[in-house]
Amino acid sequence: MNADDHFDPEARAAEKQASREADEAAVASGAKSREALRRENAAFALLRVRPDFAAAHARR
Repeated sequence: MNADDHFDPEARAAEKQASREADEAAVASGAKSREALRRENAAFALLRVRPDFAAAHARR
């Protein structure tokens, strides 16, 4: 998806599933260890943001 495209949640879900399947295949083939996969994905864990909708609503 590039900046000119609109967000498509179904396409994004398919991309994420394909990534999970590729990760599982890499682990199964021995190309990656589970620990290596954890290290790769750890950087993305910091990006997870859970909005506080109640606080946002209270500011209105």
